[in-house]
Amino acid sequence: MSNQHKIFARTQPAKPIVWSIAGSDSGGGAGIQADSLTIHDLGGHACNVVTAITAQNSHQVIDVAPTCAMVLLNQLNGLLDDLPPSAIKIGVLANAEQFQLISHWLSNTLRPYQQQHDLLIPVIWDPVMVSTSGQSLTLANNSPTVDDYISLANHVTLITPNAFELQVLARLLQAQGNTSQEPLECLANAVLSGVLVTGGADIDTFAIDWLMAKSIAHTSVFHAHQRIGFQSSRVDTRHNHGTGCALSAAIATAMAFGHPLLDATVIAKAYVHQGLSSGYGLGKGAGVLGRNGWPHDLVHFPEILMPHYASLSINHGLVFAKVIQPLGVYTVTKSVSVLEQVLKSGARTVQLRIKNNSVDKRPLNEIEKDIIQAISLGHKYKAQVFINDHWEIALKHGAFGVHLGQEDVLQANLLQIANAGLASGLSSHGYFEMLLAQQLNPSYLAIGHIFSTPTKQMPSKPQGLLKLSCYCKLLKNKMPLVAIGGVDLQNLAQLKATAVHDVAVVRGIESTENPGQSWQALQQKWQALT
Repeated sequence: MSNQHKIFARTQPAKPIVWSIAGSDSGGGAGIQADSLTIHDLGGHACNVVTAITAQNSHQVIDVAPTCAMVLLNQLNGLLDDLPPSAIKIGVLANAEQFQLISHWLSNTLRPYQQQHDLLIPVIWDPVMVSTSGQSLTLANNSPTVDDYISLANHVTLITPNAFELQVLARLLQAQGNTSQEPLECLANAVLSGVLVTGGADIDTFAIDWLMAKSIAHTSVFHAHQRIGFQSSRVDTRHNHGTGCALSAAIATAMAFGHPLLDATVIAKAYVHQGLSSGYGLGKGAGVLGRNGWPHDLVHFPEILMPHYASLSINHGLVFAKVIQPLGVYTVTKSVSVLEQVLKSGARTVQLRIKNNSVDKRPLNEIEKDIIQAISLGHKYKAQVFINDHWEIALKHGAFGVHLGQEDVLQANLLQIANAGLASGLSSHGYFEMLLAQQLNPSYLAIGHIFSTPTKQMPSKPQGLLKLSCYCKLLKNKMPLVAIGGVDLQNLAQLKATAVHDVAVVRGIESTENPGQSWQALQQKWQALT
């Protein structure tokens, strides 16, 4: 085992258990077969709760035999007793009785279990109505009502209808008096869960999935309560059997590994896209996805569309100044004195981060004086001085660059910053924010927080080394990547093993008796690891 693999082995989680509550596809292209392949391919362990036995092949469904209620309930309770899930994917439910049973079980068994064990188990529901070949998978004489659909949707994290399923549900809701005319808005307003409508059935050049969610755990409030699009180039193939199953199972598996919903969605989109790119046929009908493991190639990941923030589009062609020299150990501090000490000690990239919040409120003219002094020190030491947040003051006084958080990006005039010739650093906290940031072609991308840190209250969880390694595989050839959050002398070797380019340090320099010496010690060790 290589040293890199030894380092990751100490932090890599065990295989998370992901349940697939779905029908069995005798052709192996969809249902629990496709779910299990997806879960295992992404590193999870699949457990199956079978809702129906289907007789089908690649081009037709011949018969559907629902599992009886007692057997279905015994599967659920038996697994919960011994193999509890880290996430759940729900697929085909064959009749109204199953809808009601699953809703009741989620509410009266799984919810108390989560409360007892202090857990939050994500549940992803693909409300399958018809097969890829166009045949119904729900018994006509015992079909669920719109109330059955809404009741179940209110007990899950995300519902993933395709365009047809969305239209059916929206029409049913509108018949009950829902006044929303647009189908996605209609369904999203009617349920507590998020709604991701998949666009793979369209005939355009791109496949766009649209998400609407009232709230999203562990993510910026600016990314919730709005419509978000995930746009991928369309793969020209007929081998697309089971793509909806794979997408929802991939979202569940990514969330089982600790990725929040938005990150899990882009991972799943990339997984399906790379699977379509290597799909293959077996029978007379549509073939199946290729299985290629965790996606690491940027070409498969979607572009993020946020209509409310059109400036974040990948098509704006922003060009920021590049960093002239490697960032190395990158000092981030609110103190001009600390900044000067590390510059005297040899640092050539620093960031002045003055947060003008309710806890540390300062007059803007005082902040401007500190920024002017920091920029002057940058000129004196021929250093790359970045100013955090206060981009207008940085522009006014000719800073080398600015650093913006995800929320600040939405409010700053990025075109003005780029046209002024400034470099830009952007913050990110996972796959979704990384993709959103890299669309803007920043001078560098900060990824955090890697380890637990008291420096700043964050909505996101610590990323950890395994996730950081995945991020670096995805973007290391795109721009300099900087790890931040809990960085110290003891974990530099672990960070270097992820292939991250540089590291940013706050407390490990700012809170020490001699910031200059602290920076030198960190820089020397970082360089020695190269």
